[in-house]
Amino acid sequence: MKPLTPIKSIRAKCLDCCGGSSYEVSECSSVDCALYAYRLGKRPIIPQEDKKIAETPSYLPLLEKISPSQREGNHER
Repeated sequence: MKPLTPIKSIRAKCLDCCGGSSYEVSECSSVDCALYAYRLGKRPIIPQEDKKIAETPSYLPLLEKISPSQREGNHER
C-alpha cells in the first residue's frame, strides 16, 4: 500500500474522528482543532492578509506589542 500524503492522512484522521462520515467531517464544529482547516482533504485557501502574516517570522508581532524600553531589558515592575 502506498503511503498517504500529509493532507490525506489528516482527512483519514478526521473521518476516523467523525465515525467515518464525510458529511460529519464537512460539518465539523471543532474549529479549535489544529487539523480543522485541512479536514476536507485539500490545502485551505489562505486570504492575502493571512498569507502575509503567515510569512512573517512569529516573533515580530510580539515585538510590536512591547515598548522599546522592554526590548532593551529595562523592565519596570
